Amino acid sequence: MRTIILAAFATAALGLTACSPSDRQDLKEGADAAGAEVKDAAQDIANDPDVKQAGAAIKNAGAEAADAVKDTAAEAQAGLSESAQKDKEEAAAEKTSGQ
Repeated sequence: MRTIILAAFATAALGLTACSPSDRQDLKEGADAAGAEVKDAAQDIANDPDVKQAGAAIKNAGAEAADAVKDTAAEAQAGLSESAQKDKEEAAAEKTSGQ
């Protein structure tokens, strides 16, 4: 049991000393540099004319698809209205011929 406790304390002590202030500073600087690189890359992508053109193409395709859906829905509604009107006319004709 003592061996396990001593091993745990030794491991903890090594862990604490392994991360010295200079190591932490190096780690922080590395993380800051990586963050700056990611930020620069994101700005490059956002300002890339090809990306902007692709975004515009996607926007246009979305608008065209929305228009197509609206047109299809309008045509379907018109077809349903026409069919309902024909059904009413047929029902009225059957009613009058049945009397």
